[in-house]
Amino acid sequence: MKNVKNNNHDLTNGKIFSKLLLVAAPIMLTSMVQMLHNLMDMFFLGLVGAEGLAAAGTAGMYLWLSMALLFICRMGAEVGVSQNVGSGDYEKARQFAENSIILSFILGILFSVFVAVFRVQLVGFFNIPDQRVVYYSEQYLLFISPVFPFMYVKAVMTGIYNGYGNAKLPMIINSAGFLFNLIITPIFIFVLNLGVAGAAISTTIAYIPPFFASIWALKKYKNRPFEEFNFFIKPSSQIIKKIFKIGTPMGVESALFTFFTMFINRFIASYGVEAIAVNRVGTQLESLTWLVGGGFATAVTAFIGQNYGAKKYDRLKEGFRVGMKTMFIYGLFVSIISIIFARPLMSIFLHETNEIALGVSYMRILAFMQLVACLEGVAAGAFRGKGNTIAPSITSVTMNALRVLIAYFLSLHLGLYGIWWGVVIGANIRGLWVVTWYYISEKKMKENFNDDRAANN
Repeated sequence: MKNVKNNNHDLTNGKIFSKLLLVAAPIMLTSMVQMLHNLMDMFFLGLVGAEGLAAAGTAGMYLWLSMALLFICRMGAEVGVSQNVGSGDYEKARQFAENSIILSFILGILFSVFVAVFRVQLVGFFNIPDQRVVYYSEQYLLFISPVFPFMYVKAVMTGIYNGYGNAKLPMIINSAGFLFNLIITPIFIFVLNLGVAGAAISTTIAYIPPFFASIWALKKYKNRPFEEFNFFIKPSSQIIKKIFKIGTPMGVESALFTFFTMFINRFIASYGVEAIAVNRVGTQLESLTWLVGGGFATAVTAFIGQNYGAKKYDRLKEGFRVGMKTMFIYGLFVSIISIIFARPLMSIFLHETNEIALGVSYMRILAFMQLVACLEGVAAGAFRGKGNTIAPSITSVTMNALRVLIAYFLSLHLGLYGIWWGVVIGANIRGLWVVTWYYISEKKMKENFNDDRAANN
């Protein structure tokens, strides 16, 4: 079995920032490509009309909801692989990887059936008055439903490689998939004249090549994590339970986050199609934070996981510090960009004067949560690297529920702007809570580490 200590994917030795960047840079680059894809997808749908944007935004909530099951598998693989690689137990790491792949495929099929069968009821939840938006949303869900098994397996492969410390290959596979989707989307929307349905069909098709590339990468790629990898094993109940134990808190967090966001979007829908379209565009532009910041948080998870498994506390502590400093700078940068360039950014995707003005206000309001969101990502990633996925999930669920209440009460006085300010206030409280909790837990971990070291001496 390969030994990570003898290759470039060892995160337990070497300069900390360069090691973090080794994992983070490919993930962030992939995130930038994904953001480009999402923005271009919106651009094309914007040409179809505000109804197209609103429909994609509505149906997209269930793509977010699908992340709940995906995160269970991916987080189980990421943490299980990173910690066992760090401790040198490659057989256990491989078992986590194999079982995560099988579980992800099964859950992906189940979610596909759920979306296809209940698409009418799912869209009906938002109580959208415009029947064209309702029709387009149902179309989108029907044609996007087959994508989930392919999406889930690809995501778990990414988690396996990230936990191993090699994010380069997933970057190539994922970026190629996004670029392929970018090429075929306008063909399906305009050339084949399929409109909103064409956007969903092209996305589904674009996930198939990366799916097979992911299978090849785990079996044949020369720098794969494991010499042997079997997709057709009898699932281990013990490993599956551990995967669920690691991943379920984040899965529940993701599901409830989406659920609470759906309630907020239902509030927004009452303000009309323009408000829905602006929210869709603003959310994607906000991905400057949660895609890139989330990529760095994933690198922190892998780094902390390996060093936690190797019991290198001082390196673990310094890695967290470096991550916080880096994302503080990035979060500040995004906040400034969101305020200064709100109008030109919104003007790319929205074409009516009222829509643009509303979008500018939205971006500038959201600018006040970007810095804390970046810091929260690092703290949550550090928690997960140590195998503690419960702490950030408890905070997220609690504060996201509170965020709905804040948004509702502020909307009574400030209308649509009150909803957006409620989102910002709730997000900032949540982020500061996670960061504070991690610092407290770090002090306790240091005391336990010193006790263990004294006992060994």
